[in-house]
Amino acid sequence: MKTRPRAFCTSRRCGVPIATGRTRARGGLGLACVTLALAACGRSPLELTPAPILPVVDAAVLDAPVDVGLEAVVDAALEVSPDVSGDLAPDLRPDLAADVPVDRPREAAPESAPPPPPADAGPVCHPQPEACNGVDDDCNGKVDDGLPAIPCPNGGERYCVSGKYSECPRRCEVCVPGSERECFTTFCTFWGTQACASDGRSFGPCRESHVPAACKAITDEAKRSAELETCCIAQGLCCLDEFDLDNDGDTKEMLGRCDSVTCGP
Repeated sequence: MKTRPRAFCTSRRCGVPIATGRTRARGGLGLACVTLALAACGRSPLELTPAPILPVVDAAVLDAPVDVGLEAVVDAALEVSPDVSGDLAPDLRPDLAADVPVDRPREAAPESAPPPPPADAGPVCHPQPEACNGVDDDCNGKVDDGLPAIPCPNGGERYCVSGKYSECPRRCEVCVPGSERECFTTFCTFWGTQACASDGRSFGPCRESHVPAACKAITDEAKRSAELETCCIAQGLCCLDEFDLDNDGDTKEMLGRCDSVTCGP
């Protein structure tokens, strides 16, 4: 003989009888038992419980190998600093300190002044137009360079030499420009003529010319000789003293009438 299941049981928590699973047919009675149980406990088991605050799980925890136990993963996620309240989940990575300074853009360092020149560098050169003074005025490492010559009124030019401009050349240093003197050759007539250069500083070459008639006999016999020079002087000409007739050792000077050829005092 089957026994009939009990329609009521007593709640262990509240001491209130509640309906069992076999009282489905008696819906009204079961609802009454539930109502009494709720009234006796003062709190409905159907009341919503607030969701627990879950900590932020680090990406490293999520990437943990599959063979790591669930408890180890949860423990790693719940690790917080001792000075953080237990009901507050950190919003930083577990391995990042909370007092890490915030990165701020660095201010550009002020431009420093150029270093002073070494003590042994010497005076600083300030470029100026070059002048004939023995100084490197334009600071290019050269002294008195690029200075043009200065034309002289009577011909010739002045040049910068050793920090000074030279004097204008004398137009008559050796002879009067354009004047002539007699000279002697070693061929044909044995007689020649030299003209003074335009700058008055030298004579040109001895060019052959006709011998004066008074000296023709000497050239036929003695040819180029001291006798021929003596004949030249006797003719009142300005003659080159090639044979040193005055015995002064100078064979470049002139003897005879040379006032119009030689330079004045």
